[in-house]
Amino acid sequence: MRIALVSVAPPYRGGISLNTAILLTHLQKKHTVRCFNYSRLYPEFLFPGKTQYETGKPAVPVSSDRCLDSINPFTWYRTAGNIRKFDAEAVIFRFWNPFFAPALGTIAGILRKRSPDIKIMAMSDNIQPHEPHFFDGPLIRYFLNKMQTHVVLSEAVERDLHKFITAPEYRRLYHPIFDVFGKSQPKSEARRDLQIPGKYVILYFGLVRQYKGLDVLIRATRLLKEKFSDFQVLAVGECYGDRAKYEQLIVSEDVSDKFTWLNAYIPDQQVGQYFSAADVVALPYHHATQSGVVPLAYHFDKPVVVTRVGGLHEMVAEGESGFLVEPDSPRELADCLYANLISGKFSSMTEGVRRQKEKFSWEIFVQGIEELLAK
Repeated sequence: MRIALVSVAPPYRGGISLNTAILLTHLQKKHTVRCFNYSRLYPEFLFPGKTQYETGKPAVPVSSDRCLDSINPFTWYRTAGNIRKFDAEAVIFRFWNPFFAPALGTIAGILRKRSPDIKIMAMSDNIQPHEPHFFDGPLIRYFLNKMQTHVVLSEAVERDLHKFITAPEYRRLYHPIFDVFGKSQPKSEARRDLQIPGKYVILYFGLVRQYKGLDVLIRATRLLKEKFSDFQVLAVGECYGDRAKYEQLIVSEDVSDKFTWLNAYIPDQQVGQYFSAADVVALPYHHATQSGVVPLAYHFDKPVVVTRVGGLHEMVAEGESGFLVEPDSPRELADCLYANLISGKFSSMTEGVRRQKEKFSWEIFVQGIEELLAK
């Protein structure tokens, strides 16, 4: 099958870009696939981070047609024309934010009108954004109504799909393992290289945004400090928001000696070092649909502690690959971390993590897409 994949991809950074690159390589094993990438993703004044691009060599370098400007309608028509010239039999639109709905919906509409036999699929990481706006609904509805079939990446996104589409044709598939970061380092070696003290290391990884709950982890660190001292919390991720709020909280909670925050986006080549150093990965989200950090932790055989929000519970085998705690509860998070560090439970969960990550294989994911397109 000839498949057009309309999505962000390298050289743009981030989990969705990397996931797309890996998906492209797996689809190309059996199909002729071309990625239609963005020439401009976000206008600079809308982007909260330092750069939209991977600063080092991408973990999965792929070629793509960088023809789509998110705010230039002329490129939307040009992209639709390029897809038609490619003679695509199916088009997969990667969707995660209503900001892109006008561009993607317009392209889909042109293709459905001019190439009525083409199959149009949405692959939605999110349908409703984490930071909502009053205009989201019409934009989401515009995009979804142009689609013929859907892939959703969690139960929470599935529920959102039903809010906008009556009786949609869809398949729920789970975020596959990020398996492109190489093998783990020995834990002691990674800690030595990163100069991390303490017997136990708790890792928070990923962009720091309000909904991800770094504030909960900071408060939990104070409670952990009351229980024992031989630990370190390592938060690694660039802040997309009020940096001072978290820095002030670290000081007011008196955890500067136990809580280290590296406010930076980590290049792909360095990711493995931070996970290798950790005993457990903590993701205390206030709300979420799914998380790319969980399959990343699983790749390095690390257990997780995540909040019982959105579709996160679907990714965790309780007591085997990790634990679920209630959101906005520093006490419960601290108690869970303390009990399972001291008992050695996290260290003994490697086999449980390996069994769980078998459910998130790329083969299962690609097969689900193929079956849906074949209907």
